[in-house]
Amino acid sequence: MELQGTTKNIMEQLLKYNTTKDIAQQLNLHPKNVDRYIRVLRDLGLLTTKKGRSGGAYLTKEGIYLVEKNKISLITTKVQIIAKDRIGLLADISLNISNLGGNILSTTLEKEGDNIVIIWLTVENIAINEIIELKNILKEDIKKLVVV
Repeated sequence: MELQGTTKNIMEQLLKYNTTKDIAQQLNLHPKNVDRYIRVLRDLGLLTTKKGRSGGAYLTKEGIYLVEKNKISLITTKVQIIAKDRIGLLADISLNISNLGGNILSTTLEKEGDNIVIIWLTVENIAINEIIELKNILKEDIKKLVVV
């Protein structure tokens, strides 16, 4: 899913402003139109609203992530990594997936012999070519990487 159009403009404004009136002024839109978008974004969990004197609309961490990345993947990817086992290997893999914008949903490790480990990952918000880039980043450790 890619962030675009008026939705993108409103979400970007939510990084600076938190009232419908301010956002409408910045984007030259009617406040009722901005309010419609705010309600949909709230229902999607991309922002929260608060009533009262210090109220307004505030992006959730998911909303901020979407604005920063400009897109999210609605599909998960299963990855098998066969690597030389070492202390910190899973931490390095996790860190690099995070740095590429991905999120690990589940992990399974299987030890094979003395120094080989098979790691199964289910990841989201990361393109297949970025997953394959992991093999280049950790080339010293990864023997084989397969996207299932």
